[in-house]
Amino acid sequence: MGRSTVRLTAVAIIISATSTLGSAAEAQPPRPLGATSLAAMAMPVDQIDPRPERIPAATASPVASPTTSLPTVVGRPAATLQPIAAPVIDAQALVLVNLDTGRFLWQTNGRASRAPASLTKIFTAMVAVDLMGLDTLVTVPDSIRQLPADSTFMGLTPGERVTVRELLYGVFLNSGNDAAETLASATTSRSTFIADMNAKAARLGLRATHFVNPTGLDGAGHYSSAADLAVGGVYLESHYPALVGIAATPAITLPATALHKTYALVNLDKLLHTYPGTYGLKTGWTEQALGCLITTSSRGGHRLLAVLLGAPNGTAYAQMPKVLDYGFELLGVLPRPVAP
Repeated sequence: MGRSTVRLTAVAIIISATSTLGSAAEAQPPRPLGATSLAAMAMPVDQIDPRPERIPAATASPVASPTTSLPTVVGRPAATLQPIAAPVIDAQALVLVNLDTGRFLWQTNGRASRAPASLTKIFTAMVAVDLMGLDTLVTVPDSIRQLPADSTFMGLTPGERVTVRELLYGVFLNSGNDAAETLASATTSRSTFIADMNAKAARLGLRATHFVNPTGLDGAGHYSSAADLAVGGVYLESHYPALVGIAATPAITLPATALHKTYALVNLDKLLHTYPGTYGLKTGWTEQALGCLITTSSRGGHRLLAVLLGAPNGTAYAQMPKVLDYGFELLGVLPRPVAP
């Protein structure tokens, strides 16, 4: 089975799982959304896959020859392993997913609709790539002047011309609302772009998600759930390797050109530096949403994705490692590597 087929299967499983979430439960049979329809939704990107390698398949043991003396079979004692206790997490909702299988490992209030803050931007990014690819040159609109002063910014100036790829660095690293708004008005009207975001969520079967802006700023009718965002994150992981690579970038300097100034961008995601194996995905915070994170992490050849919504201010980066440690412990991957 090819790697792309495995990813498609994982996404199909996780979409099914959102309707039957349970703690470490077996995955339910997938809905009729098959690999063909999922593939049709993806826009391939010509870039080397930056994701960590999965654990290699075990080599088959050699078969004993007829003259080999086989050892005496000794019965094993009954298993005595105790259930692994879940950590106490202070957040409004969380979901933990095995990225290699698409199976939900743990969830709390996963299907409840809440303000998603800048986790919204994973859909902004996917739709932008769907519509324009990575190398399209777009003009920064004057409308970015209307963003709230306390927004997160890439630092764009109206009239500059930048590529979609450069704007996506601003979206994922600085969580730039100016970059998200520029993408939303680049080739279509802002309202049409937002309609495309909602259409993409609908095609993925997300029933607790609705967007009214491309930034994640609090607004009436703008909401999602931890489970829906997990499905969106898994779909991005499987179908948009360029976005995975951009989100994994700790910092980058985009040099000045004749069309724009220099941009020195630093990733807001502290876990890229403090939790070994972390390679994404998106941060978020607003007064209504509180602390929000989608985190992807790899250890011992296994990959996890976790979504945390509504963490009290300043606590999300301390709580997410407990969620990931629990997930890797469930998978039998211990201990956590020492941070460099």
